[in-house]
Amino acid sequence: MTGKENHDHLAWTDLSRERVYETPIFDLYRIRRRAASGREGTFVVIDSPDWANVVAVVRDDAGRDCFLMVRQYRQGGRCLTLEFPGGLVDPGESPETAAARELREETGYEADRLVTAGWINPNPAFMGNRCTTFIGLGLRKTAKQKLDDDEIVDCELVPVEDLEREMGTGIHTHAIMVAALFFYRRWKEAGSPGG
Repeated sequence: MTGKENHDHLAWTDLSRERVYETPIFDLYRIRRRAASGREGTFVVIDSPDWANVVAVVRDDAGRDCFLMVRQYRQGGRCLTLEFPGGLVDPGESPETAAARELREETGYEADRLVTAGWINPNPAFMGNRCTTFIGLGLRKTAKQKLDDDEIVDCELVPVEDLEREMGTGIHTHAIMVAALFFYRRWKEAGSPGG
C-alpha cells in the first residue's frame, strides 16, 4: 500500500443535520449520513470554533530558555494543567489574531511575530474544528493579564528541557499541548524557519 489508493468508498454524505444542544463554546448536532455503500447511520458531532495557541520561549533570570506557560484548572478533567497560552478563535478572527490576543490576555506578553508551526484536528471522531499552533518570536511584556470572568490563570516560565522531559506526565497531559510541543520541536529541527 502506498497511501495513494482511492478511498472514496470510505466517505459519508450528510442526509440531515439537527442541532440538539447549544452552549457558549460549542453546539451539539445529530447528523444522519449515508456511506458510499448505501449504509446509513446517525452520528453525534460537536461543532466548536477553531482554537489557537502560542509556543513562546523567553529567557529566565538564570539565562535558561523557558516556555511561557499558563497554569489553570480545567473543568472537564477536574485538574490543574500547565499549558501554552491559547483559546478560541472568535467569529471573523484569524487564528493568528486569536493567538496574539490570547497570548496578550493570558500572560501580558506580546510577540513581534507569530510563525505558523502546524495545526491539528483535536478529535476527528466527533469534532470538526482545528487548533493552530504558532511560535511566538520577539516576546516582550507589555501589559497585565486581562482574563475572562471565568478564568483564573497563573503565568509561569518552564525550562524547555523540563517540559520536554515531563510532557505526558503529571500536570502535562493536555493532548493539544503534546501536539504543540511536537510542532515546536519540528520547527527547531528545521532550523527555526521564519525565526
